[in-house]
Amino acid sequence: MILKTTPPRLLSGVVKRDLVHSFWTSARERSAIVLAAPAGFGKTTVLLQWRYQWMEHGARVAWLNVDAQDEPVRFALALLHALGNASGAVVFSTLAAQCENKAEQGMAILTALLGEVALLRTEIVLMLDDAERLPDVTLRTSLSYLLLNAPANLHVVIGSRAALPLPISEMVAKKSLAVLKAEELRFRLEESIDLLDRRLEGRLSVHESAKLHEAVQGWPIGLQFAISRLEYEDDLAAAINTFSAREGDLQDYFVDALLHDLTTAEADFLVQIAILDYLQAELCEAVTGRAEAGNLLNHFAKETPLIMAGPEDWVRLHPLARDFLLERLEHRPRTEQVELHARASRWFAGRERFHEAAHHALAAGDEAQAQAYAARSLWLLGAQGKLTEARQWLAFIPPRLLASDMSLKLVAAWVLALSGRSDEALRIAMKAAADPASTPLRRMIALRVAGGAAIYADRLGLVAELVARWPTATTVDDPLYVAAPLNGSAIVALHAGHSSKVRELAAQVLKHGETGSMRLASALARTMTGLSHLWEGSACQAEAVLQPALIKTEREEGRRSTIACNYAAVLAAAMLRRGQPDAAHALLADRLDVIEEGFPDIVLVAYDTLVRIALDKGDERRALAALDNLDSLAKRRQLPRLQLHCVSEQVRIHAMSRRNETVSTLVTNLDDLAPAFRRKAHLSFLEHYLLVASTAKAYAAFARNHLDEAERQLQCADALAHQLGRSYDMQVLKVLRALLAKQRGTTEAAALMSEAIDLARLGGNVRLLADAHPDATRVACELHLLSPDEQTTGPEAVEATSPSPASSSAPPPVQQGLLTAKEAEILHLLNKGMPNKLIARALGISSETVKWHLKNLFQKLSAGTRRHAVGRARLLGLVSE
Repeated sequence: MILKTTPPRLLSGVVKRDLVHSFWTSARERSAIVLAAPAGFGKTTVLLQWRYQWMEHGARVAWLNVDAQDEPVRFALALLHALGNASGAVVFSTLAAQCENKAEQGMAILTALLGEVALLRTEIVLMLDDAERLPDVTLRTSLSYLLLNAPANLHVVIGSRAALPLPISEMVAKKSLAVLKAEELRFRLEESIDLLDRRLEGRLSVHESAKLHEAVQGWPIGLQFAISRLEYEDDLAAAINTFSAREGDLQDYFVDALLHDLTTAEADFLVQIAILDYLQAELCEAVTGRAEAGNLLNHFAKETPLIMAGPEDWVRLHPLARDFLLERLEHRPRTEQVELHARASRWFAGRERFHEAAHHALAAGDEAQAQAYAARSLWLLGAQGKLTEARQWLAFIPPRLLASDMSLKLVAAWVLALSGRSDEALRIAMKAAADPASTPLRRMIALRVAGGAAIYADRLGLVAELVARWPTATTVDDPLYVAAPLNGSAIVALHAGHSSKVRELAAQVLKHGETGSMRLASALARTMTGLSHLWEGSACQAEAVLQPALIKTEREEGRRSTIACNYAAVLAAAMLRRGQPDAAHALLADRLDVIEEGFPDIVLVAYDTLVRIALDKGDERRALAALDNLDSLAKRRQLPRLQLHCVSEQVRIHAMSRRNETVSTLVTNLDDLAPAFRRKAHLSFLEHYLLVASTAKAYAAFARNHLDEAERQLQCADALAHQLGRSYDMQVLKVLRALLAKQRGTTEAAALMSEAIDLARLGGNVRLLADAHPDATRVACELHLLSPDEQTTGPEAVEATSPSPASSSAPPPVQQGLLTAKEAEILHLLNKGMPNKLIARALGISSETVKWHLKNLFQKLSAGTRRHAVGRARLLGLVSE
């Protein structure tokens, strides 16, 4: 019994996960907690962490590793030994000895056990690990009895790889039981980034970490295998690109831990369905020929980590598991592979899912059939926003097939419109719309294609013209053709500053649903709703609109789908304004290439976020490099509005450092862009150009201390911001006007700054001051307008206002001229082995500020890693051993 009642050792360096800790905090008063997840989800680790947390709160925690030999009597006796060890109460050992001698029945032992627990004047926690191994009779009688009759001071915590036959529904209804499932145990992206950053000592970029997270899908043991693989690699980027389950420890894990207990028939079933992106019973039955396919799917979903949730009622194989299984399929006869794909192709074609049908026809070697299916798939793929797939099939379809079919040519034009070839798409669409022989339906299709091309080409005036040409009455059943002019009107209203009109039109679009042909249209409506809130200065509202939509889309389509990337771009901007730069950076990780193909407003908001995150970290070089990328993209896509924002942001950055000659050149470049906004194609953005240019010139005037010029530009910009309904821009301008008033010593400064701060609070924009100007927080503090918490917004403000921590011992003396006082404090804590978050907590600063100081430390100490920095510091006598 000693081994059964001894908990395993909790390994050092195990991550304490905030979400799991929050679950424990909310559920710790319940009678029971069940952790139900397949292998590799870290259930035992979570139990051990909770054990320490309960013990820190004064509870006595008993541990029991159960197994298949634990029939009711043996199980009850084991519980007595576990409780005796944990509580130190002799009564449990005495009771166990009495029961062993008298061969008492299990239920009688449990009754006596529960009575003794109730008499203890302390909180008792009983942890049962590997509960799926218990005999069925023990689960249905003894464990159920234990749960239903637990006294108030007893909490039963159960870890299991499979769902258990327990009265869970009844207990959940009574709020006496909480369940933590696999989806809650998966690592979130930000958790993966944090873990990889600490374990690999900052060697991975956020984008590389996101790619690795996507590969393992947050599976804890998969992430551990990835870290083990990467720790000793020199070329991490190459290692990430080649990371798979076809070799090494991960392959061994799948063979030994997952396939070892399967029958040959079960293993064959998994290998055969690996050809499918998504799974459901009828499809798997058609492909494998197995009538029991549905039962097998349910079994694997409940008891292994192989199956994950998919869209609607579908499921999917974990990407690593699928890679592992496909490798095995590739070693089977080609005839078997062809037959499996042919069956899948016929099944999908019979349900008019032509994209999947084409994919499997091509895999089966039937190129002609694949081309025919691909042509039929293009329209729906484009409407659903699956642009990568649509572009691939468009390249595969023979030009002769496109040339001979105008309807197909229009569908192809829609894909081109969303692929940076808007001029070509416009030519095709406008010609079809003007053709007298075109049917009303074809004319609407042509107008929709032209509208999409105009939006992606940033030709707002043309969008308005096309909406005006839309037929007022139509008998077409597809709601897409009702939504198209509504979305066109919404984007015109967005740029005219009519935010309430945008949301009204978007609501009309969303009434028609979000599936089938409405997928991309409804997503565009929701994205514009989020943008309208963002431009109004309400980051909270933007987050509320987009966060649940992004979670749902990622689950159904993946992180890198077009729709998910659009949502993420706007949400990242909202999260940054909410003071969460790490979350914003994670949202954009491994998505920028997809975002760059989106409509211009999405591109702009993403790049603006990335630039400000880089500046937050003190990495001006990376911020300017991002703007160079934006400039190249603007020229490639011929989008002067992107160039405008690129130049204006360069002006702002260089003006902050008073590089006045560089600023003068950039202001000239701004003026050179003016003719582009006076041409018909972009005339609708003339006021927008003037707003952005005036704001940039105000920053330039501040840098030269030309206060009259700054005032003139700010007045012009403020008037334009009011005209365009850009409330957030008005708040930024209000801050700049307050700074101007402060420099002039006028009493208006306090009133302006106070109003800007109040408006920012209403919208949840905690970074308004830091984003407006580096001096804004200091001035607001001098005017006594900020609470202590608000004074720490942004790295500069944190540096100026953070008190020295009373809890940490003083750092050693600083070598004169080498380190700042703050760097010395951080180095002192780094020497103690503290991670960034704990350093931030100890010093009362943000994690981003810690990273910024570490970067400076690495440069000063000529170090490449945290460990290297500590070693160099010890060598220089900056810290002791």
